Amino acid sequence: MWQRPTTALLVALFFIAIPASANKSPPVRRVGIHRTESGLAISTRFRDVFSRDIRQRLTSGLPTRLVAHVALEDEKGRTHAYWAQSASIVYDLWNEDFVVTLTSDRTPHTARVTTADQAIDRVAILRRQPIAANAPPGPLRLRVLVEINPVSEEMLRNIHRWIARDDSGAQHTLGRNFFGSFVGYLVDRRIGQAEREVRFVSQWFTP
Repeated sequence: MWQRPTTALLVALFFIAIPASANKSPPVRRVGIHRTESGLAISTRFRDVFSRDIRQRLTSGLPTRLVAHVALEDEKGRTHAYWAQSASIVYDLWNEDFVVTLTSDRTPHTARVTTADQAIDRVAILRRQPIAANAPPGPLRLRVLVEINPVSEEMLRNIHRWIARDDSGAQHTLGRNFFGSFVGYLVDRRIGQAEREVRFVSQWFTP
């Protein structure tokens, strides 16, 4: 899911539009950076987005949803790539196991695991995850936002539409709609605020 120039501009507007009070410097986390045949890939984790209460509710039978956003930016704050993943964890009360669904490309991937920790690892650990086909020389860093149980159904629909987009001319319009709702969602925290979120940036690196 690599970015075209028009998309990079829209993602840059997303970060610019956040008020200064909401755009305080997030903590820095060490992220694994990998250069692969398909481009730039990363390894990181955000298991801490699952609080004790959220962990305890994983066996309720109700779905727990997670959305992760990763943006690649340079020293001037310009965004060069964007990647998103939607995930859900549902406890099967009949089979007594967890059904985990990950959507980061056009096809959702579903697996069954036996423990809550295994389910969390599936959705909250990225291992050599491709995020960009091309990257400028640097320095660069990653800006990450992870949300648990976003209230906004429209936001989730837009993310799924973004993930499933094709290479037709409709992609440009979809990008406008998606980032318009994304900016509004994060600027006005009273609308669609997630149950819990984690924000961080990576170390600076040069591909």
